[in-house]
Amino acid sequence: MADITYFDNHEITPAQGGERLNTIPYYNHNLRVRRGDFVLGSFDYEHTFKNESQLSSSFLYEYTMLGGPTVNDNLGHPDHNIIYQQEYNTNDNPLNGIRLQVDYAWKPFSFGQLETGYQYRKLDHKGDFVYDRKNNDTGEFELISEFSSEVDLVRDLHSAYLQFTGGKNKWEYSAGIRVEGMNRKFDLRDKLGTVDTTYTYDYVKPFPSASVQYTFENNTKLKAAYSKRVERSTTFMMNPFPEREHSETLEQGDPTLRPEFIDLFELGVTKNFGGGNSVYATAYYRDVKNLVNRVNTIYNDTILNRIYSNVGDSRSMGLELGAQLKPTKNWSSFIGGNLYRYAIDGEYDGRRVDSDAFIYSINANSTVDFSDTASAQFTFNYISARNTAQGEDSRFYSPNLSLRKTFLDSRLVATLQWQNMDMGLLDSNEQRITTFRENEFYTTTNYVYEVDVVFLNLSYTFNKNKNKSKFIESEFGKQEF
Repeated sequence: MADITYFDNHEITPAQGGERLNTIPYYNHNLRVRRGDFVLGSFDYEHTFKNESQLSSSFLYEYTMLGGPTVNDNLGHPDHNIIYQQEYNTNDNPLNGIRLQVDYAWKPFSFGQLETGYQYRKLDHKGDFVYDRKNNDTGEFELISEFSSEVDLVRDLHSAYLQFTGGKNKWEYSAGIRVEGMNRKFDLRDKLGTVDTTYTYDYVKPFPSASVQYTFENNTKLKAAYSKRVERSTTFMMNPFPEREHSETLEQGDPTLRPEFIDLFELGVTKNFGGGNSVYATAYYRDVKNLVNRVNTIYNDTILNRIYSNVGDSRSMGLELGAQLKPTKNWSSFIGGNLYRYAIDGEYDGRRVDSDAFIYSINANSTVDFSDTASAQFTFNYISARNTAQGEDSRFYSPNLSLRKTFLDSRLVATLQWQNMDMGLLDSNEQRITTFRENEFYTTTNYVYEVDVVFLNLSYTFNKNKNKSKFIESEFGKQEF
């Protein structure tokens, strides 16, 4: 929920330097609810042969029902009983997912370990997106057909891999390759019957990886690594029919959205001083093809389309530094920093995208053990302003504190958490997002999220024997939620 009061909403003509025609303050109430019901089942099998080779397999089935709704009300101000406009989006979208995986670890060789495997994943994600607007004369909600849709995303993934790991003397090394093929079909229909389109996207690509590490006599390790991976789009990011998230935004997707392909090169050194003290430094270069950003276009004079779209490629080159410190037996701390240059180069909506900036982040945590049964931990995360395809996301930071105490031979555990510490003195959990296009639009919104959130949790363990049961995690719905 991000309710907004528009104190100075007015019309002028002409747009540049014109006279004010009227002023209509109003209050925008908006609520975006996301719910998910998950049903999962899995079967796993493992077998070790006499020659020490291992075969393992797993099968997972998942059914997830995702939904909303999203509510947008434009009301009078200061009298909120005046209704200018009320809109309601529902988005029931069930998905079925299957994952089948077979892995084989060969008999260990004198020079290393060889592993091979195959994985199949299938996603069938349907959605019924209904956009209703209230008729102020009748009091009834009416379907806005051109904004309502039915979608069906079917995605098949086949992948096979070969991975080798080994070591000799002070060297450790690994190399592997995964070949992945994807078939994606996205069916899109509107409620008017004027749109019935199928979008397809396929690829077969290799995803190699390699690393090598050398350990010196003084507990210093030098490591070089390369990896390639893929970041796939969610169904929500592909649906082009809009959802009214608040008064000035229609959020929608791009049915032709391509996945991001990411190459990462790293060169790092780690020094262990003993006693829980160590430092590290890692230089890296990251290249992203088909970068996905949220971008804006004009819908009308007061509403922008917010669209997920491929805007080009991005490059990051930077240095990450960190230190693990243990000043005393009962006190340990970590502090790390990351400084990098981030550049975006591409095109969107016929306009060139060319943006670059230096970005830095700081992460720190400190833990104090008061006794064997009581401890405290403080964490702090900060990231500076970041450039985007059409603007900037401001700095963002969050300090947190937690206290933990155990009783009754650790059967009873009490945890007190203070999240997003602020006390009216800071700007915790707050971020300003700005986008613009010269001579067309400029929008900036300061998102102020919940601060000074306090949780008290009590848990009691009746049986201290280790629970060997395995919890099944969502493979598909968790990403779409």
